[in-house]
Amino acid sequence: MEGQISLFDFMAKEFQPGDWIEECCLGRELTFNEITDMVGKLIVMDMSTESHNWYKVVQVEKIVEGDSGRRRLVYYDGKRQRGLVDEIYFDPQRSRPEKTYTLKTD
Repeated sequence: MEGQISLFDFMAKEFQPGDWIEECCLGRELTFNEITDMVGKLIVMDMSTESHNWYKVVQVEKIVEGDSGRRRLVYYDGKRQRGLVDEIYFDPQRSRPEKTYTLKTD
């Protein structure tokens, strides 16, 4: 067992778009095709830097298709302006592909 037990450890965690979470709350990694079936649901985006791991809860708002035929993820992260990520950034062949996860459910 790691760390100290807190009263809050026994409360159900309800996440909102924009919440920053710990790595222990991550579920399995998602592909872009899986994300397209999760419109309206919460997922976790990896916003990590070279020096620190950061994970942010976002809501999949919609998937749009551009003129080139490429799809884009539009997400809500608690701010006024929506986030936008092109499908090409999820390509595992890239040096640092975009990573998304489900929220861990106990």
